[in-house]
Amino acid sequence: MIFILTALGVICAVATQILFKWYTSPWHILVFAGILLAWLIIWQLIYWVGLFLWSLTVDKKKESDKPSKFYKWIFVESVRMALFFLNVHVHTEGTEKLPKPGERFLVVGNHLSNYDPMSVMYVLRKHMLIFVSKPENFNIPLTGAIMRKTGFMAIDRDNVKNALVTINKAADYIKNDETSVFIFPEGTRNRTDAPLLEFKNGAFKIATKAECPVVIVAISGTEFVKKRIPRRSDVYVKIVDVVPAQKVMELKTAGLSEHAYKLIYDNITHGKENVKES
Repeated sequence: MIFILTALGVICAVATQILFKWYTSPWHILVFAGILLAWLIIWQLIYWVGLFLWSLTVDKKKESDKPSKFYKWIFVESVRMALFFLNVHVHTEGTEKLPKPGERFLVVGNHLSNYDPMSVMYVLRKHMLIFVSKPENFNIPLTGAIMRKTGFMAIDRDNVKNALVTINKAADYIKNDETSVFIFPEGTRNRTDAPLLEFKNGAFKIATKAECPVVIVAISGTEFVKKRIPRRSDVYVKIVDVVPAQKVMELKTAGLSEHAYKLIYDNITHGKENVKES
């Protein structure tokens, strides 16, 4: 969408210059830049204000009946613009390992900050994907509304019965070829000095119940984004492995959890010494 808005701004600026014949003026470059910047600012205001007003009409406590490709597109485009204006550069590795768009799978990865879902959604933007998230995230202004309409699911980890309902629903989404699903096996954001928190094996029940492949993702650098704004931040998303459905069933829940933990542990930035803060 950024490219579309930029193209429209360029067309508008060029048309204005032709109309008023400003090419003969030594200030035409500044005029051109000013018109383009004004166009982009206006469109950004219209987009975000309009989206916010729409979000006020959404019941954030009501789950969607099924995942929405339209709202997923809105989510991805909003993420793309947010990363651009926050000056976040997402570097990817191993995307050639990903299943083809249209194939369904479970994605698991480590959790460092609120920018993890944004980075992963950006990397997997060609795939229909929803997240399993903690209930509090659905109360976030604007973001919570888009999450609900996209089909993101809340999981109550303090209530085993309710958590199992969410896990079964996520597995059904994959089995019924509706969407792929992302979940953080750590269960919460890692605020400790340890590279990884202990994994919750229940997260992998989604894959064993759906009998689907598991995409294992290692994320580094997102923990620095907030304190670096507006300076450039570099985030690294590495597709470490894609475990085929057959191997998923062989490893079972505990074995799959152990396998994913080791791979992520070996592929993230330990002690944060390799991710520059300045």
